[in-house]
Amino acid sequence: MIDWFFTTLKTYPEIAIFLALALGYYFGKFTYKGIGLGSVTATLIAAVVIGQIGITVNQPLKAFSFLMFLFAVGYAVGPQFVRGIASSGLPQAIFSVVQCVFSLVACVVVAKFAGYDLGYAAGLYSGSQTISAAMGLSQPTQSTGWAWPPTKPRLTSITCRSLTP
Repeated sequence: MIDWFFTTLKTYPEIAIFLALALGYYFGKFTYKGIGLGSVTATLIAAVVIGQIGITVNQPLKAFSFLMFLFAVGYAVGPQFVRGIASSGLPQAIFSVVQCVFSLVACVVVAKFAGYDLGYAAGLYSGSQTISAAMGLSQPTQSTGWAWPPTKPRLTSITCRSLTP
């Protein structure tokens, strides 16, 4: 009986998503001495528990579920979000721009100081900012001013020795 249920959830991951929502909403209502999980936390815990049976969700369903989550959060927050952006949005926007510029400048300075070429510099930036999409920034252009192709190789050869005689 339980194998049939697990097979059904693996075959139709939509059922697993709605089951996690239903269980989370149901168990989120309960409190003990004034302390409760809430519907959001309970739903996340239910989804983690259900996900342990090895359900694979395809990409369009992942994107749709994420967009529905964003819609629900935006709908719940609604006017408070607009009021918050109007009152304190400008300092937060300025801080984010300063943070982005500082992160880029720091990586460029370190790459120039260490003598990295464009590929190593892009790897340094993507690693420091935890965005591997930045690896695509290492395409050579005329305006970069970086030495392309690299003027000196970093590693010319690798010698492997056997540990046994």
